[in-house]
Amino acid sequence: MKVEVMNFESKIALAIKKQAISMDAVLDALDEMGGKIMAYLGEQGRQVVCAPYLLYTNCSEDYSQFDIEFGFPVDAEMPVDGDLFMSKTYGGKAIAATHKGAYKDLETTYTALMDYAKENSLTLTGEYYDYYLNNPEETPENELLTQVVFPIN
Repeated sequence: MKVEVMNFESKIALAIKKQAISMDAVLDALDEMGGKIMAYLGEQGRQVVCAPYLLYTNCSEDYSQFDIEFGFPVDAEMPVDGDLFMSKTYGGKAIAATHKGAYKDLETTYTALMDYAKENSLTLTGEYYDYYLNNPEETPENELLTQVVFPIN
């Protein structure tokens, strides 16, 4: 797996948050959150412009619990409804790697990025992104692509 230092452009997104989520509950939360976002985008007649993301914040020391923001980048601001809100993805320097395979195996990519940051004396911001590059409903599990992004200071 190739780890790279990259510059990311911030994009506006329609998003939703959940707090104090365990790793075991993430996939169920994403199904619920994604359903709300996609339904609202459909009602508004809006399209997604690039890969959806999952942002992890406020991670516990053992990474067993965190807050999440799930969002879909869109072409323009729009009115929001209920627990949906307009957000922005990270813009700036980050280390990144593309994981191929099941979501349950993403830990290997996270570990590689953490090791890279340590070996290169990079300071992480404490926020972590997963960008889902293909659709799990249409893609075999072993072919899933997830870009994992760790913003750096």
